[in-house]
Amino acid sequence: MRKYISDHWIKSFMIMIGIGLFGVSAGVLQSCDDDDEVQNKPTLYIITEDIEALSTYGGTIPIEFLCNLDWQVSTDAAWITLDAKAGSQSATINAKVTKNDEGVDRMGVIKIVAGELEKRLNIHQKYRDTSTPQLSITTKSPIKLDFEGGRNSISFVCNVGWEASTDVEWISFTSETAGLEDGTLNFVVEKNGDDVIREGKITITAQGITKSVDIVQQTEAMGGVNLLDTPEEDYSFERITTNKYWPALGEWGGSDSQGIGKFGASATAVRVAANSPIPHTGSSYLFVRMRENETANSLDWLWRKVKGLTPGKSYTFSFWFKTPSAAEMLQPGNIRLGAVINETDIPTLSNPLAPEVTFGFVAASDGVLSSSDEHKKVSYTFTMPADKTDVYIVWRRNGNQQPFLDDMSLVMN
Repeated sequence: MRKYISDHWIKSFMIMIGIGLFGVSAGVLQSCDDDDEVQNKPTLYIITEDIEALSTYGGTIPIEFLCNLDWQVSTDAAWITLDAKAGSQSATINAKVTKNDEGVDRMGVIKIVAGELEKRLNIHQKYRDTSTPQLSITTKSPIKLDFEGGRNSISFVCNVGWEASTDVEWISFTSETAGLEDGTLNFVVEKNGDDVIREGKITITAQGITKSVDIVQQTEAMGGVNLLDTPEEDYSFERITTNKYWPALGEWGGSDSQGIGKFGASATAVRVAANSPIPHTGSSYLFVRMRENETANSLDWLWRKVKGLTPGKSYTFSFWFKTPSAAEMLQPGNIRLGAVINETDIPTLSNPLAPEVTFGFVAASDGVLSSSDEHKKVSYTFTMPADKTDVYIVWRRNGNQQPFLDDMSLVMN
């Protein structure tokens, strides 16, 4: 009897365990089926939250979303630009928002569609966001003026109340000196009758932020303002350092652009050099090789483009040059200098805006030092056509020459 009970209990226990295992297995199988169903379920979820108060100045907003389908993105706002409009699976796209100049707050919607799913992101941009004061002057400092002075202006960006002032009596304002908007501050500089350069400052203040622009006015004896005296142009080549080319703006070329080099280069047609007695001022100058029968490292012509000139106005382009001595190098012929409008006229210096000027090696004579002993100045005056603003300054070889150029200048007459 005890043996039967014992065997019966063991059999019953084994059956119960079997039933339990079957139930667990069924549950596991059911769970796997549920996981497959979840994984295959169409999904679209925007992680980035609605933008409630975007700055007046806009910016780029990264929009992140989860998706397991192909998707398309669009916007109803012309002031929102999307860097991607279609794709597949989860992604992050960028929405670029422009500055709000419309005078009122504005709302835009970005819509993402994936299959039958659709999600929206709202962007609310303020017209004038004053939570963080901003002030930025976009006009470069200093502003250089000739002795006659005249009208000028300063552009700036500001999102709070501002006030403008000057520290000198010879600068006066012709527009409002206080306001709430971005804009332009107009002013007039009186004629400089003194014999010294004078300097003034215009300052704009906005809720604790102060920005200023220096005004520098030349004397009558100095003539006009050198338009090439800017950080970008570097008329004297002093700021051209290792691995920087001349001019910094890159608006130049020659008969063999491969032969045009950089600071410290050797065996190149054009390069900026230093640490020798050849500079006119400072320590750097432009080395130009225009030799006959040396096509690998010499130029037949060199040009540089000058932009933004005033149609109908007269300009004078000038520079100082020096040459090797006659003992170092025979230098027959000369170099022709002129200005042309069309690039096709550069190789032959055709159709110059004014009669060309020639320069090159100068031998010593009574009362005149050789060009290897002292620097000589070359000037070329031309008038811009009525409908043109850009010009090419051209050097054209007419012999065997190797000038060292320095202190370039472009002045409106």
